Amino acid sequence: MQNKFDEKKIKPLTIILGLIVFLIVYLVVVAVLIYGFNVSNKLTRKTAAIFPYPVAAWGGTNFITESKLKGQLDAARMFYENQDFSDLGLRVDFTTEDGKKRLAIKEKNILNKLIENRLIENEAKKRGLTINPEDISQAVSRKMQEYGSEEYLKNNLTKLYGWTLTDFQENIVKPDMYKEKLFANIQETDPEMIAAKSKIDAALQELNAKKDFASVAGKYSEGESAKSDGELGWFDSSEMLPEIAQVVFGLNKGDRSEIIMSSLGYHIVLVEDKKTENGVDKVQLKQIFVRTNNFSDWLDKFVKSFNIHIFSRDMYWNKTDGQVEFKNNDLKDFENNLQKNSPGDISVLF
Repeated sequence: MQNKFDEKKIKPLTIILGLIVFLIVYLVVVAVLIYGFNVSNKLTRKTAAIFPYPVAAWGGTNFITESKLKGQLDAARMFYENQDFSDLGLRVDFTTEDGKKRLAIKEKNILNKLIENRLIENEAKKRGLTINPEDISQAVSRKMQEYGSEEYLKNNLTKLYGWTLTDFQENIVKPDMYKEKLFANIQETDPEMIAAKSKIDAALQELNAKKDFASVAGKYSEGESAKSDGELGWFDSSEMLPEIAQVVFGLNKGDRSEIIMSSLGYHIVLVEDKKTENGVDKVQLKQIFVRTNNFSDWLDKFVKSFNIHIFSRDMYWNKTDGQVEFKNNDLKDFENNLQKNSPGDISVLF
């Protein structure tokens, strides 16, 4: 009787252990297919959607999953395949040999962006910067106004990317908001940026005290304008930074701007004269310019401080450049060729 009881007790345990062993073997096989052979099919996709296979990892607790990467790659591919570029004389076909290489470049670029977004979000949270659902909802509402309506935005997301509104929030809106918040915080805390802001504030204070623009420019300005007491010459809007053009063409002759921040630094601009030449509006400017690190400079240094492990057999983390790169020299050469000879190639734009 005892033996029969033991047998009945052992059988379910054996079945459970057998299932566990089978599951482990199955997950290992799928891992080999993904990491060893770069296989992406229904089996590997469905498994990766349930089990978070990492494609990049750092710091012990941070990782980008294979499922996240492939999901965004699918969205990018869908975008290109649903567009009609015939008017530009272009056709995107990812099934050809060149097309597969272009898709590989797209995958690498998406992985770099996913890593960058996660690093930015982690740093923002580390600094106590958070984004609540209400902030995201307001940002999405603003996007809806830009596109015309919620229905129009939803339809386009589905048609072009296969995304829901939630996907749009997670993949686009939230990362952009964390980036904006972090940059604003860096402007307030980074010593170099604080020094630059103090310098341009001091220049503005002297101008408000009715001091001569040329003398203030000679004292505070940097770059070419420092050599000529702020004189810059004549410009149309296409020859200026967008942030500057937007302000100065709204000013009258003799008007001076407040502090303008651009991708290069801080500017105070005086409109000396205005004219229209051959149908093109032009302005004659004086400027006080104080250079500062932009967010791209800061981010470049920040990303390079991390050691990130890439699990893909075709890519690795180049810590010197702070980015994911190809191991395969043929792909490297193809990418370099594409960037050099076809900088506007539609298949590598998103």
